[in-house]
Amino acid sequence: MPRTFLIDTDTASDDAVALIMALRAPDVRVAAITVVAGNVPVAQATRNALYVAELCGSEVPVYSGANQPL
Repeated sequence: MPRTFLIDTDTASDDAVALIMALRAPDVRVAAITVVAGNVPVAQATRNALYVAELCGSEVPVYSGANQPL
Protein backbone atom coordinates (compact mmCIF):
# COMPACT_ATOMS: atom_id res chain seq x y z
CA MET A 1 0.00 0.00 0.00
CA PRO A 2 1.53 3.35 -1.02
CA ARG A 3 2.15 6.13 1.48
CA THR A 4 0.13 9.28 0.80
CA PHE A 5 1.79 12.68 0.82
CA LEU A 6 0.66 16.29 0.53
CA ILE A 7 3.74 18.20 -0.63
CA ASP A 8 4.13 21.89 0.30
CA THR A 9 6.91 23.53 -1.68
CA ASP A 10 8.33 26.67 -3.25
CA THR A 11 9.33 24.49 -6.24
CA ALA A 12 12.81 25.85 -6.74
CA SER A 13 15.21 23.49 -8.51
CA ASP A 14 15.94 21.31 -5.47
CA ASP A 15 12.22 20.86 -4.77
CA ALA A 16 11.52 20.07 -8.41
CA VAL A 17 13.91 17.13 -8.20
CA ALA A 18 12.23 15.94 -4.97
CA LEU A 19 8.81 16.22 -6.66
CA ILE A 20 9.99 14.11 -9.58
CA MET A 21 11.25 11.48 -7.16
CA ALA A 22 7.96 11.44 -5.24
CA LEU A 23 5.75 11.41 -8.35
CA ARG A 24 7.76 8.55 -9.89
CA ALA A 25 8.09 6.44 -6.73
CA PRO A 26 5.89 3.34 -6.89
CA ASP A 27 5.29 3.33 -3.12
CA VAL A 28 4.23 7.01 -2.88
CA ARG A 29 0.88 8.60 -3.77
CA VAL A 30 1.03 12.40 -3.96
CA ALA A 31 -2.46 13.60 -3.04
CA ALA A 32 -1.75 17.26 -3.85
CA ILE A 33 0.98 19.85 -4.21
CA THR A 34 0.62 23.20 -2.46
CA VAL A 35 2.90 26.00 -3.57
CA VAL A 36 4.15 29.06 -1.71
CA ALA A 37 6.69 31.80 -2.39
CA GLY A 38 10.24 31.14 -1.27
CA ASN A 39 13.32 30.84 -3.43
CA VAL A 40 11.16 31.92 -6.38
CA PRO A 41 7.93 33.99 -6.57
CA VAL A 42 4.69 32.02 -6.10
CA ALA A 43 3.66 32.41 -9.76
CA GLN A 44 6.94 30.87 -10.96
CA ALA A 45 6.81 28.19 -8.27
CA THR A 46 3.29 27.23 -9.39
CA ARG A 47 4.37 27.04 -13.04
CA ASN A 48 7.32 24.89 -12.00
CA ALA A 49 5.09 22.50 -10.02
CA LEU A 50 2.62 22.20 -12.89
CA TYR A 51 5.47 21.55 -15.33
CA VAL A 52 6.98 18.85 -13.11
CA ALA A 53 3.61 17.15 -12.72
CA GLU A 54 3.09 17.22 -16.49
CA LEU A 55 6.63 15.97 -17.11
CA CYS A 56 5.89 12.98 -14.85
CA GLY A 57 2.53 12.29 -16.49
CA SER A 58 0.75 13.02 -13.22
CA GLU A 59 -2.64 14.65 -12.81
CA VAL A 60 -1.99 15.57 -9.18
CA PRO A 61 -3.78 18.81 -8.23
CA VAL A 62 -1.54 21.86 -7.71
CA TYR A 63 -2.75 24.66 -5.44
CA SER A 64 -1.13 28.09 -5.38
CA GLY A 65 -0.85 29.61 -1.91
CA ALA A 66 0.74 32.57 -0.16
CA ASN A 67 2.78 34.93 -2.30
CA GLN A 68 4.83 36.11 0.69
CA PRO A 69 5.64 34.87 4.19
CA LEU A 70 2.75 35.20 6.60
